[in-house]
Amino acid sequence: MPFLLRHTVPWFLALSLGLFTFAFPRLASESAPWFFLSSALILGVPHGACDLWIPGWLRHRPSGLSFLFIFFVAYLSLSALYLLLWKAFPFPSTIFFLVLTAWHWGSADASLEFFPGPRWLAFSVGRGSLVMLAPFAFHLSETWTVLLQMAPTAGPAPASLPFLIAVPFSVFLILLARPSPKNWIETILLLLLFYFTPPLLSVGTYFIAFHAWRHLLRLASIRDQLSPTHPTRRWILSLARLLLLSIPLTIASLAFLRWIPPFLSQSMPSGQNWVGPYLVLLAVLTLPHALLVGWVDKQALNSKL
Repeated sequence: MPFLLRHTVPWFLALSLGLFTFAFPRLASESAPWFFLSSALILGVPHGACDLWIPGWLRHRPSGLSFLFIFFVAYLSLSALYLLLWKAFPFPSTIFFLVLTAWHWGSADASLEFFPGPRWLAFSVGRGSLVMLAPFAFHLSETWTVLLQMAPTAGPAPASLPFLIAVPFSVFLILLARPSPKNWIETILLLLLFYFTPPLLSVGTYFIAFHAWRHLLRLASIRDQLSPTHPTRRWILSLARLLLLSIPLTIASLAFLRWIPPFLSQSMPSGQNWVGPYLVLLAVLTLPHALLVGWVDKQALNSKL
């Protein structure tokens, strides 16, 4: 991936939002839920709405209708099963979502730098833990309030000390992976982002600008056989085609969002109160999406052997 697209875009957004929070802390806090909800249309949901086509792109041949139907049914069935478990066990399901997301985000970043092995594992766990635990360490009260929207029976917030200890340990794991200088810069930038900005703003920034953006870049390289030597214009055109392709399933996913609150026996939310149901939607879609990305990683490793 070109350095300009892979690093400049995420770093610029992270720095801009950090400065915005520093200059206008109250406005940043009020706008954080809306910024996070914007990921429903801006890269967040769309980055996973191309999953249906990925097996065909990897095999370099279009998938048949029968395969697409079976894949779609299996994908939705896994999401539906997770949602049923969420209804019965909301707090364990929430914890599983946080752990799964930490692994999914961390391993996605690690796969851009390392082949699977000890360094890849250390970076995966370190980066994923850092991103998921930093909001609890730096803004426990606000973060726990968001968690209660997913699991209302979670109870009072725990002590912040374990999270404050876990964050340096996450950085230590990243150090063990011997990352490149640009990854050290990014780690420091992320620490500052999570420390100075509200949780929904920092997590939303990582979700949109780091994870979803880079996943789409990776899909562009797979679908159109692009390499870092190709001009930036070709990458941007490929990204535009992917976003157009994601529109139908993005709309379908957001239409499904309407039914989550009544299914979980919650009153119909309004405004920024949609953050909780939206997080549940992301959770049930993340499970099959993360499994698919793991398969993509395995195929990439096999092609290198």
